[in-house]
Amino acid sequence: MGKLNIETITSHDTEQPADSIEWCPHDGWQDVFVCGTYQHERDEEPSTANRVGRILLYRFGAEPDGGDPTDDTLSLLQTIDRSAVLDQKWNPRTNHQLAVAGADGMLALYALSDTSGHLQLEPQTTATLAGDETEERNLLALALDWSPDGKRIAVSDSHGSIQLLNVEDGLQPVHSWKVHGFEAWTCAFSRHNENIVFSDGIYLAGGDDCFLCAHDVRCPGEPIMKGKNKTHSAGVTSLLSFAGRDHILLTGSYDENVRLFDERQLKCSVSELPLHGGVWRLRSNPLREPDAILCACMYHNFSVVQLNADDSFELVGVYGEHESICYGCDWQQVGKGYRSGRNVIATCSFYDHKLCVSEVTVA
Repeated sequence: MGKLNIETITSHDTEQPADSIEWCPHDGWQDVFVCGTYQHERDEEPSTANRVGRILLYRFGAEPDGGDPTDDTLSLLQTIDRSAVLDQKWNPRTNHQLAVAGADGMLALYALSDTSGHLQLEPQTTATLAGDETEERNLLALALDWSPDGKRIAVSDSHGSIQLLNVEDGLQPVHSWKVHGFEAWTCAFSRHNENIVFSDGIYLAGGDDCFLCAHDVRCPGEPIMKGKNKTHSAGVTSLLSFAGRDHILLTGSYDENVRLFDERQLKCSVSELPLHGGVWRLRSNPLREPDAILCACMYHNFSVVQLNADDSFELVGVYGEHESICYGCDWQQVGKGYRSGRNVIATCSFYDHKLCVSEVTVA
């Protein structure tokens, strides 16, 4: 892969600060994505009531069964008012199911449906995360990840806990680990121990105490790996278990670096690349350019880094259209033979509440 150009196709005002983007990966709906927002309405005392948000359901381009494949129309299909959205992800196996982590300390499931004649998200079920009884109830669900089989969800929270829920039984709690002294900003199931993952596998959690931990979800006790990570000089904010290569874990951090780890040994990184602004989110492009990693660099821009064959990183593209904190980003989850054949990303930023859909091309 050579250097990349990233050009804006269309943009939209989300009205509220935007912080997450997720393209639907399921067949027939790859032109659909969600954007989450977080509006902090000032009050004398912080509370869940003044953190409000929305789920915005968009379609980019023509209807899947017809129309011009190069149609650049961005349509807002639905707005769901709710508590502020911190993270959201589509079920990798079960079609049309979306999980959302909220500032009210709840995990919510929605189903994408067109039974009413128009595409919309319909609420399915919710679960309130179990907070620490010794702390105030002001608990935020910060991040989530699905197990590769789509049957379980790991959620990290603002009290430093990681909670595991079983989706098949209606979001029933399985385990909870209090492993971080500060916010547990992110969590991710491993994509490299399939026999374990598909039978209650391993996930990894990163927090503001600079610890990286690995837990066997079959064991409710201590982490199987927990060590003070001297590589990160600030909190870990993003984890990406890289499915394309064995045992590879990528991290993003407030210390403005993206790093590569061997999942079997988390105390030091194999390689790293300094970016700017703090790396909030990492997204791979598995169907088109598996080694291209889209990075949300909070106070700088959105960047694309290439993961080379020798496990080193190279900066190959930058996108500077946004003028506020860069939080949400994702690749459209389609193969090279999909309709227009274009490589498309969606990005969003916070205080300017700006959403952009852009095309990525080789320079």
